[in-house]
Formats: sequence, C-alpha cells, structure tokens
Amino acid sequence: MGNTEQESDQLLQEIIQLEVEIDKIMALNGNREDYIVKQYRKFILAKRNKIRKMNFGYKDLLPN
Repeated sequence: MGNTEQESDQLLQEIIQLEVEIDKIMALNGNREDYIVKQYRKFILAKRNKIRKMNFGYKDLLPN
C-alpha cells in the first residue's frame, strides 16, 4: 500500500472515529449540538477536504 493510500485510510478512520464521538455527545446532550460537536464537524470537513485533494480523480470516495 502506498503512502498516499495509508494516509487516506488513516484520515478516513479518524473521520469515522469523530462521527462516532459526535453520536455519543449528541446522545448525552439530548441531540443538541454544542461547541464540541461543532468543532468535531469542522475537523471532519477539513479531513474530508484533505482526502479529496489527495485522491483527486477518484470520484465517489466519500459521500457529500
């Protein structure tokens, strides 16, 4: 596996972990978004953008 593939896989794993954490926080907060959830969403967006740039040309890698 190439370096780009490994980094892409790592970013995807981090995104999934952040989404799981968001689900946990939202469950504890009665489905309200707080500061932490908003920050996690910003991190996810940044990681998704980085993956898209790394995998330029690979369509449908991540859902919008």
